[in-house]
Amino acid sequence: MSEAPKKKKNPLLPVTVILSACTLSAIFLCVMMGLWVFFSDKKEEKEDPSDLVIQLSSEEPVIYTYSEEEVESMKAEAMSEGQAQKEMEIKELLREEAEHNSPSLATILRKMFPECIVFAGDGRFYFENIDEGVPANSYKRENYVTDENGFRFYEENGTRMTSLCIDISAHQGAIDWPKVAGAGVKRAMIRAGYRGYGSGKMVEDDFAKANLEGATANNIEAGVYFFSQAITEAEVDEEVQTILDLVEPYGIKGPIAIDVEKLDDSTARGNTLSAEERSALVKRFCDKVKEAGYEPMIYGNAYSLFHMLNFKEISDYPIWFAYYSDSLYYPYQPTMWQYSNTGRVPGISGNVDLNVNYETP
Repeated sequence: MSEAPKKKKNPLLPVTVILSACTLSAIFLCVMMGLWVFFSDKKEEKEDPSDLVIQLSSEEPVIYTYSEEEVESMKAEAMSEGQAQKEMEIKELLREEAEHNSPSLATILRKMFPECIVFAGDGRFYFENIDEGVPANSYKRENYVTDENGFRFYEENGTRMTSLCIDISAHQGAIDWPKVAGAGVKRAMIRAGYRGYGSGKMVEDDFAKANLEGATANNIEAGVYFFSQAITEAEVDEEVQTILDLVEPYGIKGPIAIDVEKLDDSTARGNTLSAEERSALVKRFCDKVKEAGYEPMIYGNAYSLFHMLNFKEISDYPIWFAYYSDSLYYPYQPTMWQYSNTGRVPGISGNVDLNVNYETP
């Protein structure tokens, strides 16, 4: 009997099996991914918003880039906005000032340019930038008081921090010094003399010795000042030596000041100096006074200190500032402030200059 023929193997069977396995795997993966997405969505619905914030905050920051032109445009816009705000503040300040007072042009300019000290001279206004490297005026305007005699003082918490000083010359004539002392004067700046602005001749004040004797005999601290027109170092040395010889018998405790002022006479010898030349001579005067054991001081107003002199060169020396007003307009720390040339003091006939002395309460 013949054997039945053997069944041939199907060559596609392994492939079919493999495909079927792949198909099942793919279906399984799809199902699992679907379930993951479904449950993930449900989880996100239940998450607290704060968790989302924390998640977002951990992401990398967004970085914006700008062109150079865009940066310059933004800077210009910011500066314009700042300038507009500043102008608005100034206008409001000026309006308030004008509504309550009758401000002069100088007052208006000083309000508009707080970064400068503004002063007049030669028929024009000058604008001197305030030097932040020089110690600023620490005295508050509201702390100045005027007593019943018209004398001005600076107070803190009810305590008087300054004293009354007068400055005098032969123009005041003979002085009753006991009455002056009784009026509360603590310091007197006495003119020692002057140099002729035309001739250059040295002149001692006619009442210098009498005033030095009268002040010291009545326990008033005496200092002196000299109106200088020196144009050479030799003349400065001569002025200092003349002053030292004059004050030596009286043992003065107050400062020795050099008086720097502008003379309207075009022939005045001191007017030929530049600010740099005059500053060098003033510094020489002060240094020689200090070497002799006295305190040097420079007297002047805004014009003489900031225009006739190079202020940065002389700012380390004590300054006696002349400014006739109810409030001091001076950006730096003063040593004395001459606030009036029409003061009246018992014992002195006529007007006399009054000063706030910040050195000795």
